[in-house]
Amino acid sequence: MPSLLPGFYKPYSRQSKLSPSIAYMHVAILLGITLHDLANGKPCSPFYRQTTAEDDPKALLAAAAIPSLPAHLQPTLPQILFPHKPNLDLLPFPLLRARAITLTATNPQLVNPEELKMDILRDGLICWNSRSDDNNGTRQPWDIHSWEAAPWFKKKWSMLFDEENNHELC
Repeated sequence: MPSLLPGFYKPYSRQSKLSPSIAYMHVAILLGITLHDLANGKPCSPFYRQTTAEDDPKALLAAAAIPSLPAHLQPTLPQILFPHKPNLDLLPFPLLRARAITLTATNPQLVNPEELKMDILRDGLICWNSRSDDNNGTRQPWDIHSWEAAPWFKKKWSMLFDEENNHELC
């Protein structure tokens, strides 16, 4: 089944990286987050909602769902419950995104969101623009399988990864 999402890559290169900034801008476009929101440090994610203890988590997730998005880009419960900067919404890994948002919401913060952002932009998370037979020859920034975590990033941010899956992103 062909993707309904536009192709931003040409499948010529076998092992080239896409700049993290460019990759995240493509994800931002899909999520409806503007460059203005990101550049001006908009204080809060568009997914965050003020909630009460009586709110049903399943209903919150259903209300925040965006049918046109791939499953791994759908908002997680922490995105809805905790105020956070929109740059964390751009991580195309639900578990890592949920953990990062949760740990930035603690007091004291267990994850510094600015340090995490800078480490990601320093090629901590790498988006590959690769030719791949298992993906019809193309990879997209919103495709969870296009990404790889650098070993130093996995080590430094190990609390964000799934230990049962050998700290893999997907």
